[in-house]
Parts: sequence; structure tokens; C-alpha cells
Amino acid sequence: MLSTMRSQDRHARQRLSPQARTDAILAAATSAFTAATYDQVSVSAIAAAAAASEALVYRYFENKPGLYTAVVRLQFERLAARQEEVVARLDPNTSSRDLVRLTIEAVLDHVKTLRAAWASPFFTGAYEPAAVQDLRRQYRRDFAAGLAERLDNPDYRRAQLAIVGFLGYLGAAAQQWVDDGCPAADRGPLVEAALGALQGALGDWGSLRPPT
Repeated sequence: MLSTMRSQDRHARQRLSPQARTDAILAAATSAFTAATYDQVSVSAIAAAAAASEALVYRYFENKPGLYTAVVRLQFERLAARQEEVVARLDPNTSSRDLVRLTIEAVLDHVKTLRAAWASPFFTGAYEPAAVQDLRRQYRRDFAAGLAERLDNPDYRRAQLAIVGFLGYLGAAAQQWVDDGCPAADRGPLVEAALGALQGALGDWGSLRPPT
């Protein structure tokens, strides 16, 4: 009986395509890392949740750090894609302030979906692989570069530092919002405070070109 069950289990695993198997493992890993900290999650538990063997997980992902990095990378890619999508849909008459507001709201929607610190591109985890911190830094560089490209004077140092400071403020405020349970009543004030932080640092919204 046990032999038959093992045979059926192996047969069920083989039915998934490589992409479907990868997606299943990543989905199971995302749930696991959301429910517990990185050091508390085991590859064996992820494998069981994905209806796969531990050996099969290692066939797709070299090790636990590699799997975790893949999970975080996927989330940041989704966030960046969402930000690009909302900006691309903007009317040419949309203000620079509204453009930034939509990118902020995309960040908040993203972290609220999982309500996990690791899903934030501004979070620093004590047990995380170095590669994940590199992903966070790259996301922030790309976000900053996207805003800097809209500067009337890209070489204006105050504006460059204003963008960096704005991202630091947004990250801290978003993290606090997650820690508080993402209360709906705090979302509006958080967005307005983040916008105010950037506006105050820039001097005025005229420094940023609106959508064209």
C-alpha cells in the first residue's frame, strides 16, 4: 500500500511542467516566508506545501538562500511592473504630484497584499541573504532613477538628495504602517506625509516634469 502511494505521488509530481512546478514552489515559499521569519522556514516544509520532494526543490533552486532570493525578486518585479503600469496610464495633463502619489500607493498596495516586512523594498532583515539586500538596493536605485529622469535639471544636487530622502521616509512610514496592521485610516495621511516630504525637500513640484 505504501509503495503504491509513493508511486502515485511521484506520478502526480511529474505531471507538472517545469514552469508550473517553479510557480508552485515559489507560491509555497512565499506563504512560508510570510508566516515565519527566514531562519524559521525549512526547505522541507516548503517542499511539502508544494507537493514536491525536497530534492525536487533543490533541482529548481540551488539552496534556501537562492529560493528566498527568487521569492523576493519576483515580488519586486511585480511592484516595479505595477508602478510602470499606473504611470503609463496617466493622462498627459496629470500633475507631477499625482504621478508620485500613484507610485506611493502602488508600494502600499504591494506591502499590504502580503503584510510581511520582507516584501518591502525598504526592509532590512537580520537573517536575510546578502543577495536579497542587493535586490532591495537595486529597487531603490531604480525608483530613484525613475524620479530623477523627470527632473528639469538632473544635475541639481538638492533634487537628487531630496529623492533619496523621500525614499527613506516612505520606507520608514510604510514599514510602520505594516507593523500597525495596515490600518485604512492611516493610508491617506501616510501618502500625504510622503508627498509633503518630497515636496518640502524639492522646494516645489515644478522641479519634476509631469507625464507627457
